[in-house]
Amino acid sequence: MQEHFEEHGEQTNSQSAEEYLVKANKVINNSKALKKYETDEYDNDMVYYLSETGEIVFVSAEGYIRTYFIADDEYFERQ
Repeated sequence: MQEHFEEHGEQTNSQSAEEYLVKANKVINNSKALKKYETDEYDNDMVYYLSETGEIVFVSAEGYIRTYFIADDEYFERQ
């Protein structure tokens, strides 16, 4: 998580790894988030996406957050 925070923390306006995790969980728990599985070639992660903010979160089949960052609708559709 620390590595992903260092890579995407500024983009997600997160001041710490803890805040980054809280924000990612808010996307996951948002009833407006679009959800789908990635294709098998990508480990079948669950993808959560908020179109209004561009926030996207990838959660592994084991249930841990792989990454959280800002994307666009086209990126979500390709997953």
